[in-house]
Amino acid sequence: MGTDSLIAILGMAAVTYLTRIAGPWLVRLVQGNQRVEACLSRLPGSILAALLAPLVFAVGTAEAVASGVTLVFALRFRNMPLSLVAGVGSLILLRHLL
Repeated sequence: MGTDSLIAILGMAAVTYLTRIAGPWLVRLVQGNQRVEACLSRLPGSILAALLAPLVFAVGTAEAVASGVTLVFALRFRNMPLSLVAGVGSLILLRHLL
């Protein structure tokens, strides 16, 4: 691996780490009301939903159903590895059947 690549990777890792720790640190500095705190507590989930929803519905039926299976397993069992296996397994099965 070249020196330029190593510097780029280390730089990206540092920026990623700083953004992860800066968020909670900055929130502690700002006094907000209950509405602001409620909004900020739901923000990461809403961002994830906004990113994933178009991907789920822009693909075929098998992918959309497998996403639903994954969501059901995640909410029911609260076990991400199990949800991943259920989602990938259902996707493989549905692609084979459809």
